[in-house]
Order: sequence, then structure tokens, then C-alpha cells
Amino acid sequence: MKRIVRTLAGLAMACTLSAATSFAQADANQALKAEVNAFMDLYWQLWSAGDLDQLVAKIYHPFGQLSNQGHASIDRMKTSFPTTRKTLLGGGYGRSNMPTRNICILAPNVAVVSGRGIRYLSNGNVMGEFGWTYTLLKGPAGWKMVSIYTHNPKTALTCSS
Repeated sequence: MKRIVRTLAGLAMACTLSAATSFAQADANQALKAEVNAFMDLYWQLWSAGDLDQLVAKIYHPFGQLSNQGHASIDRMKTSFPTTRKTLLGGGYGRSNMPTRNICILAPNVAVVSGRGIRYLSNGNVMGEFGWTYTLLKGPAGWKMVSIYTHNPKTALTCSS
């Protein structure tokens, strides 16, 4: 009988520790998701303003960025950004945002953000809708963007937790 009681007590303790660990992990993931959300909001603010210097300083990873076109170094991004910006502004561009986003925390230093992004005209009308998926790494300087992929807005990634 004592053995059964000890076994049940051990199982109860294991369940309690497991539940406590799960709650702590969920809290940590929520905190990381809040950080990633703030980072992405800053990204869209800086991108919309055309502030390349701040994008390089606060957003982009020093190695550059991967995209549907392959790898672009920071120098290449600095060279192509003015032309991209001029084309967008010439079409009436106002700002970009991703109102529908899925944030997946893969590890404490790795996140994927995927969803439906919208580019707006300066008059507030929709310029275009896109699927965007970003990969972020967190290091000593905080979160940095290492990739952006454009895709159908209906095929955004989701995560199970």
C-alpha cells in the first residue's frame, strides 16, 4: 500500500512540475511574440518612411537578406532600395503593414512571421495585397530580419502553438 501511495505521489508531483513548465514556456512564448510584434511594427514604420539607414541599423541582419531572388548583401540592398522606393512612390505608395500575421516562435532566438501584407496608396486605398513570410534571428543586438519571401496571401504559414 505504501508503494502505491508513493507512486501516486510521485506521479502527482511529476504532473505538477510538467504543468508548471508548460505554463512558464507559454508565458515565455507570449513575451517573445510581443517582442516580435513590436519589431515587425518598427520594420513597417521604417520601410514605409523609406528610412534605409534605420532599416540597416535596427532591422536587417548584417549578412543581408534572403528572398525569392536569392541573397542580397547590405551593400546590394542599399543600391537597389532607392530605385524600389522611387517606383513605389511613383505609383502613389503611402505605407505597408501586415494586419494578419502568424508569429511562430521556433526557439528563443528564432521566429517566423507569415501572413497577409498590404501596401496602401497615399490616399489610404489598397495598392496591393501580398503574402509575406519573414525569418528572424535574435542575438545580442535583438531581433534581426534574415529573410523575406513573397507568396500568395492565402498560403501563409501557421504554427500549432
